[in-house]
Amino acid sequence: MSILAERMKELRIENKMKQTEVAKALGLSITGYCGYEYGNRDPQTATLVKLAQLYHVSADYLLGINEPPPEEKARIILASNSPRRKELLGRMGIEEFKVSAPNVDESVEEGLSPARIVEELSQRKAQAAAKKAGPKDIIIAADTVVALDGAVLGKPRSEEDAFAMLSALSGREHHVYTGVTVLQGERAVTEHEETAVQFRELAPEEIRGYIATGEPMDKAGAYGIQGRGALLVSGIRGDYSNVVGLPVFRLGRMLTQFGINLL
Repeated sequence: MSILAERMKELRIENKMKQTEVAKALGLSITGYCGYEYGNRDPQTATLVKLAQLYHVSADYLLGINEPPPEEKARIILASNSPRRKELLGRMGIEEFKVSAPNVDESVEEGLSPARIVEELSQRKAQAAAKKAGPKDIIIAADTVVALDGAVLGKPRSEEDAFAMLSALSGREHHVYTGVTVLQGERAVTEHEETAVQFRELAPEEIRGYIATGEPMDKAGAYGIQGRGALLVSGIRGDYSNVVGLPVFRLGRMLTQFGINLL
């Protein structure tokens, strides 16, 4: 099997995608895609470019051209499967990174502040991802929570739970905290960002209409500001990207401490 075919399979598995999903993203039939992944034939240049964009790697990486030995090559690893965090990292100018989303225990001791909770959980995620990383790899991990009057609002367990959360947020200001850890070898830096978000007054039928879209059910605080949840927000104070799930400004400054200057 060629290096290209091996990389195609490896990246698909790492990104937890099915062959049918990759084929659709590339605009190929499943038979055509499988022919490439099984090494029966090589894709055209346009398909190779799409594949590199899909996995945030270079075409040279896919082809195995001019690569230093794995033990000498430092990679950037995002310890999250969040599409929003992947998109924000790409917008920062980091086009080549690997995704490794470890499962960690997210229980914390009672009495911790929201800021301390997200910092601790981001550290756990980074440390878990480090177990499968090289000593020079740079790991980025993040955790986000929504807090109202200091109480953390997690993901809703039911539509009724989502309705209660959104009703509590209606007409009030709450705070979104994201903890970020950047880790390389034995060195780790952990910080957090806090953004204030103001909701307008919401009518019960508006809340039910928003819940009916399905958007609130997998999001902390039962809303997503990058989607229809923006219709609920009358203003914010602080970093918008932090509310989405990754504080771009703070992360950029943290990365400079590891020799990565994106400007």
